[in-house]
Parts: sequence; structure tokens; C-alpha cells
Amino acid sequence: MALEVYWGSGSPYAWRVLLALEVKQIDYASNRLSFTEEDLKSVEYLAISPRGKVPAIRDGSVTVHESIAILRYLEDIKPEPVLFGSEPVERSKIWCSIMEIMNYIEPNILDYARTIFYGELSDKKQIAITAREAIQDELTNLNTSLENKNYLASDKLTAADIVLYPVIPFLSRAAIKENTEEVSGKLRAIDDNYPAIGAWCKRIESIPGFEKTYPPHWKE
Repeated sequence: MALEVYWGSGSPYAWRVLLALEVKQIDYASNRLSFTEEDLKSVEYLAISPRGKVPAIRDGSVTVHESIAILRYLEDIKPEPVLFGSEPVERSKIWCSIMEIMNYIEPNILDYARTIFYGELSDKKQIAITAREAIQDELTNLNTSLENKNYLASDKLTAADIVLYPVIPFLSRAAIKENTEEVSGKLRAIDDNYPAIGAWCKRIESIPGFEKTYPPHWKE
């Protein structure tokens, strides 16, 4: 039986897993869930993902939830192409990049993008602006770093790139949805304001199979 992946359209965390599956060319059965209590809180799904969130995978009798844990599992069941590094220095750089994304960008995603998508901006406007400013600072640092290299932590695609990439279009989509200078700032035009990040995104988007991972409801 093929590995099963459970995901939701537009979730940057689920998108990571879909990208990794395509990069590693692992056969999988796709299970798209809607963001409803019926789908995410069903008894069947909670047995796979106890917190009722996407992504999650089932591989025979094995279940894994949380996107980074899933990426690590995929690396273990199919080591090539290597995503987490081949030697200690490279691995440390990859993990440093991943942890910086998780610690300094992801917390602000909740306060920025979700505030916009969930229609909470009227009550949380200043929170969203503060989060956007913090995100811009991180993107400025990343843009400088990418000016002299093709990928975040190595001379080739790694798990760090797969972890970060889905966050960028997710933030961009939120900024364009709001589309005001006060709230959206530089995130309305990431390619223009962060050209090295824009070029890096194009490299990720050239991955064979990328189009299969693109959130289907964004195409509508």
C-alpha cells in the first residue's frame, strides 16, 4: 500500500510534505481534507493526527504528524536525494535554518496571515502590523543571505528550503488580500522588494512535480 498523506489546501505546513514527496519521488495516496470539524476532528483522523491538524501521514501501521517530523521520516525511508545533509557541518547549517524559520518566522505567521484570512483584522490590526514588521526583518536577512547563493543552507536543495518556501506565497497571498500599505507593507510585492528571495522561489518552483503540490483552491 502506498504511503498516505493527509493535507489541506493552502496549509504551508502540509505543502512542505507534498514538496518533499515530489522531490524524493515517493509514491503516495493523496487525502485532501477540508478545514472543518467534520474532517479534522473525526475519530478516524484523530487516530492519525491526535491534535486534529494537517499534515499527517500513514505508512502501513506507522502514523506521523507535524511537518518537520514527517520530513525526517521521509528522509529515513528514502535517503536519496538527501535533504538533511550528508555530513555534520552541512546538517548543522540545515537545522539552524529550520530552527530560525520555526522560531522567528512561524510565530508571526499566526499573528499576520491568519488574522487576515480569518477576518480578525479589525480587532487585531496592530498585532498584525507588528508581526508583519518582524517578518520583513527576517526576510531582509534572508534576502541578503541568498544574494550570494542558490539555496538556504547548502549548494543544493535541502529540507531548509522545503520548510521555508510554502511560507512565502502564503504570506504574499495574505498581504495581497489586505493590500494596504499600513498592514501589508513590503509583503505585497515580495519579488520586487526581496529579489534574491524571488529568484530563490523560482528555483523551488522549477522542481519536477511542483505544480502537483500547488494549493488547488488558489488556482480557482
